[in-house]
Amino acid sequence: MSFWATEPPAAPYFDSRLNAWILSRYRDVAAALRDPRFAPALAGSTAPATPINSAFHADFRTQALHALSPAAIQHWEEQFASSADLLAGALPTGEPVDLLERYARPWSLQVAGIAANVPPEQCSRLSAVGRAIFDTGAEPYDKALATAALQSVRELTAFFHGAPQWTLQMFVALAHSLPAFLGNAWLALLEQPSEITGLPNAIDELLRFAGPAKAQFRQAAAPVTIGDCTVEKDQHAILRLDIANRDPEEFPDPAALRFDLRNAGHLALGTGVHACVGGALVKLAATIATETLLDRFHFEPPHAAVPVDSFAMRYLSSLTVTLSSRVPDFDVKPLA
Repeated sequence: MSFWATEPPAAPYFDSRLNAWILSRYRDVAAALRDPRFAPALAGSTAPATPINSAFHADFRTQALHALSPAAIQHWEEQFASSADLLAGALPTGEPVDLLERYARPWSLQVAGIAANVPPEQCSRLSAVGRAIFDTGAEPYDKALATAALQSVRELTAFFHGAPQWTLQMFVALAHSLPAFLGNAWLALLEQPSEITGLPNAIDELLRFAGPAKAQFRQAAAPVTIGDCTVEKDQHAILRLDIANRDPEEFPDPAALRFDLRNAGHLALGTGVHACVGGALVKLAATIATETLLDRFHFEPPHAAVPVDSFAMRYLSSLTVTLSSRVPDFDVKPLA
């Protein structure tokens, strides 16, 4: 079975095993993401839903979006690019190399340290601590992982004491979720070689096709009607982002990378009141990492990927390729 395979979109239904409504059509998932009556929730939680404090949430998002706006993060761009260039320049040619181990992960960790203002000597330790948070996000029904994640949150909260509230989340996302996306994106490009023009826009199509998040979890703080079903107060819903992003009613030819056809509209970073506040940062980082590779190298066949397909995430533990040097061709960057 293909790493990218998903079930077809379906009308909302209740899964008694998971004790949750399953939403997978694009229009249903988008509506649920945008509805403030749905609060983020832990998978399998039996606690009553806690309504969102709208004023607090709006203030949090306003401050975070201002701090992480494209204009605000522009001063990081040169540091990100310099770091990517150094790491890419050290990659060997003519022999197999794991792009995740040698490039994506160490570079993403440097990006996380720069953005979160973490001293370089502390980054590896904090990344190891934060790994438990990423892992429980991938397997949210694993109680042992959830316990380890709580301890990680405590330790990271103590370290980031006094920093803006989104700093901890941003550090973990850049250190772990960013390389997960990069590996997926590069595998997709290897499997469907394409000429990319306007790389920043192409990142959105790669997020649609290869975003690592498969699902988000919500709990209704009040009854919510989605399609023909009503999610009652305190009931849970699992929002299948991966299926929604392949819904043919929204994305023609959804199993293909179509840089010529679309570049937005996906749900990989959420939408509405809970859309990822660091979306601009993620796109900038992914653009720099990918552009640096495409400027320097051809990818020679074959390649080898080791997938990890968990309940709520899909990503690669390794992506081994053979690189060959090439002269940059400026605006058009063919993968092969």
